[in-house]
Amino acid sequence: MESFAAYLLKSALWLTGFAVVYLLFLRNERFFRLKRIYLITGLVVSVIFPLITFHYKVDVPVSLMTVEGPALSTPDLPSTTPDKSIDFLLIMMIIYISGVLFLACRILRHVGVMIKIILQEDPKEYNDVRLIRSGHIPVSFSFFNYVFINPDLENEEVKEILNHETVHVKQKHWFDLVLAEFLRTIQWINPFMWMYAEFIKINHEYLADEEALQHTENPGNYRATLINQMMASPVFSLTNSFNYFLGKKRFEMMRKITISPYRKMKILLVLPVCAIIFYAFSVPEYNYILQSADNDSDLTAPVFTKEVIRGIVINAENEPLAGANIVITGNYATVATDKSGRFTITDVPDDSFLVVSSAGYKTQFIKAEPEEEMSVRLLKDQDYLKPSRLRSIMPTDTGENPLLIVDGIESEKKMTDIDVRTIESMTVLRDSPSIAKYGQKGKNGVILITSKKKNADIQTDKDVEPFIIVEQMPVYPGGDKALLQFIIDNTKYPDEAKARNITGRVIVRFCVDTQGNATQISVFQGVDPLLDAEAYRVISLLKGFEPGRQGGKAVPVWYMVPVSFGIDQAAAQSQARPPAPPAGSLLSQKTASGLDAYVIVDEMPMYPGGDAELLQFVAKNIKFPEEAKKAGIQGKVAVRFVVTTEGGVTDFEVLKGVDPLLDAEAVRVVSLLSGWKPGAIRGKPVNVFYTLPVTFLLK
Repeated sequence: MESFAAYLLKSALWLTGFAVVYLLFLRNERFFRLKRIYLITGLVVSVIFPLITFHYKVDVPVSLMTVEGPALSTPDLPSTTPDKSIDFLLIMMIIYISGVLFLACRILRHVGVMIKIILQEDPKEYNDVRLIRSGHIPVSFSFFNYVFINPDLENEEVKEILNHETVHVKQKHWFDLVLAEFLRTIQWINPFMWMYAEFIKINHEYLADEEALQHTENPGNYRATLINQMMASPVFSLTNSFNYFLGKKRFEMMRKITISPYRKMKILLVLPVCAIIFYAFSVPEYNYILQSADNDSDLTAPVFTKEVIRGIVINAENEPLAGANIVITGNYATVATDKSGRFTITDVPDDSFLVVSSAGYKTQFIKAEPEEEMSVRLLKDQDYLKPSRLRSIMPTDTGENPLLIVDGIESEKKMTDIDVRTIESMTVLRDSPSIAKYGQKGKNGVILITSKKKNADIQTDKDVEPFIIVEQMPVYPGGDKALLQFIIDNTKYPDEAKARNITGRVIVRFCVDTQGNATQISVFQGVDPLLDAEAYRVISLLKGFEPGRQGGKAVPVWYMVPVSFGIDQAAAQSQARPPAPPAGSLLSQKTASGLDAYVIVDEMPMYPGGDAELLQFVAKNIKFPEEAKKAGIQGKVAVRFVVTTEGGVTDFEVLKGVDPLLDAEAVRVVSLLSGWKPGAIRGKPVNVFYTLPVTFLLK
């Protein structure tokens, strides 16, 4: 709906520009044929040019780093009940469509009347036109190659009218009228469109008068016939009426006056109007020029241009792959393909590569191509072992667990606890072979596993404390919108809760494990046992996440989602945010200094002047260590710190280091930051984690 509205606005503006130039500079000119070309061009331009968008580049100097807030996000879910507020956009669209339908019906009715007359009468051929003498319509006009004339007119008048209307038919003026009427139906809300249609019809009459006067035997009779038809009113919008615009101006235009050919140059006045409209709707592309404040620094200033990448991920059989994971090397952003295997990525830096992966397929590294739709084909990974296959190869169906031998050591773990990505090879023994080698311990079968890390026990999610912040957060197939839609589609508002008018928002915390499933589910902020149980049930259905990663390795990560329930929108909104959680709760984490710092807050910390000032500060204060320059050391250091309730910074931690020299410099610069606007929960300042990657690059 928004796309069509934007197109309609652009189309209306293009046509208005042509109409204004015609009204101010061309309306009284006598080069009628050139004016017709101009008017038709305006109609065509208003249809095609709104589809064309120009881009221009804007250079923005920034520092040698980028700013990233915490990766953990929990978007608010809409209420499960319909929004009863007034949708003004919908009302405007209904009014617009009603106008379109009304005008379309009027055109069809007019055409129907004329077709009915054509079928009732007997058309006669006359100079390449088909003449119809009908008393049903008092006015004379042409419609495509038909000329309608009232039978009560005298022969002299009929001759002059035919002379005039034949010009309309031969010059195919009906084409202009059909195109204008179509656009007037679509743009009926644009007053300039109605004026533009009138301009076209008046110019048609000027053209017909000019040609008819050259072929008439008596120009006086021609003008007299026009005056005699003055009282009859035009009745159809798709026709050229003989008596249309019978004013003084039309008779003045019949006079032969020699004009300078240079006056035709006025048409070129529309060119600056076109340039202005193109510029008004052009889209900027920002060039982020990374630079250091020290002019003598050896650091480079690479240029990043925001691009949009679109494409589709398919398998060897050309079938789309839903939920495929795509990482952009330029900024480490991550997206997932939708159900049709398609993806769209914005703000992609120049010279970036896409890392495309999907469970069971080999990972692909492909150069990003912003100028055309990309097609990424993933091939099957023959060494990939699905988790579900582990159950299918269990040695026995008795329900007893088989003996598990990992790297030659008997393990107490269950097969279902194993992360298959740690397995190098696996052998299954059944029946006699298993008992012969392992005795009664092997009666239920034996699974021999050689891990990728020799002589080390397999680490499972249950052995690892879930992360709060990781380099790559979990992603649901299709992204946040798909996650929200899944919860909306599967949430069932309990009838008892409806009857008791219970509303609110339930905050559910869960862990996305290394298999992409929702585990360790708990209700963090409840409303009522009925709503809490339903929210818990819906979240338990979630699966298929692309797991979070730290250092390129899949790790379990905490995730939080609010589920809203509301009898009406006002009730749901009244509880749109949960109360601020106490210090030390599940939303916070203890720092090394003992502070309780939050990951999820209502308002993130803000540096004075915003991100641009933050970048500028770091650019002025960063110093590339000389020893690192000589050693050719470069890379990106990710520093995590806490913005305190007083706006200071503390508890610095290098999440991803490059070298002690660069790590120390990144921490030093970050430690100089001060004067932050602290983060807040429900208006109360709290300590908040903040992550800042600082990039060091050599020429």
